Amino acid sequence: MLRWDVDGGRAVAEARRTRVTSTDVARASGFSRQLVGFVLNNTPGQTIPETTRAKVLRAAAELGYVPHGPAQALRRGRGRTVLLALPDLPQGPTIADLIESLADALVAEGLTLVTYLLGAEQRSPREVAAVLAPVAVAGMLPFSESDIATFRASGAAVVLPQPGTAFGSNLDESMRLLGEMQVDYLVGRGHRRIAFAAPDDARTATLASGRYDGARMAGERHGLPPVRRYLVSSDGADEAVAALRSGRHPVTAVACHGDEVAFAVLAAARSAGLRVPDDLAVMGADELPIARYASPPLTSIAVDGRAAGLVLARTLVDLLADRTPPPFDYHDGIRVVPRESA
Repeated sequence: MLRWDVDGGRAVAEARRTRVTSTDVARASGFSRQLVGFVLNNTPGQTIPETTRAKVLRAAAELGYVPHGPAQALRRGRGRTVLLALPDLPQGPTIADLIESLADALVAEGLTLVTYLLGAEQRSPREVAAVLAPVAVAGMLPFSESDIATFRASGAAVVLPQPGTAFGSNLDESMRLLGEMQVDYLVGRGHRRIAFAAPDDARTATLASGRYDGARMAGERHGLPPVRRYLVSSDGADEAVAALRSGRHPVTAVACHGDEVAFAVLAAARSAGLRVPDDLAVMGADELPIARYASPPLTSIAVDGRAAGLVLARTLVDLLADRTPPPFDYHDGIRVVPRESA
């Protein structure tokens, strides 16, 4: 599902950039390094006036100070944590498989995986990094430059992906690939008038847009009429199916953003008296376990989350050991699962 293009040497070199230290905070606040250390580490048994504590913390905040991950890890007996930052999106079986295989592979290397849901947690990435002191951070989408700097300052030797560098998970590319594969398959089944059905959900807008872009570009490559997008609400796909089947040249096949959308389209097609796939072929994506039990069984695209998790684990371990990981092409983990619906 994902690909990480990496350069281990640059990861380690960039991780060693200058960071703000407690010495800088002491100099800015005008207090001794010892006192500042007591405040920043919240050392028990110390009597420090609140005005002094506030001045130290204010200086630390203004300087952008983050506790040094390796030092805190040594004090607390940690330092083998890998942080996986997940976008605040509906999580299906593919992501679950990725997390499970990633965690298992990291445990075998003496590392512990911790997941963090971006946008849904009360703590900021800066606070999470300061508490966990991860040796590596991985994400599904590029981090901001500010987040990358925070992770590095907290002791993370490796951060993946990174915008504007060779470190990157090409999530957008993988999303486009799914849309392209759907249209390629449907064209191979003889369809020329194809539509794309997407969920009317702001949380999945980025992923749905990528998959639709892939479907649209594949349509252009095959010389099809424009592949139009139809939104499917939580109330069902009746309006979308009615719209795509209207006109002199109705759509004969629908590529759906995911299997959940495809289930709604199948239900709407039955309600409209359409025969699937004779009148309207329906194709999903993500290969949910219940896809085979749909009526008719749903054609989908399977994404090997376990393989992606193993590759990510290998990539992180190699980078932490100053090794260059072998290349990986996520295309190998994606395949069409043909069934009766298309």
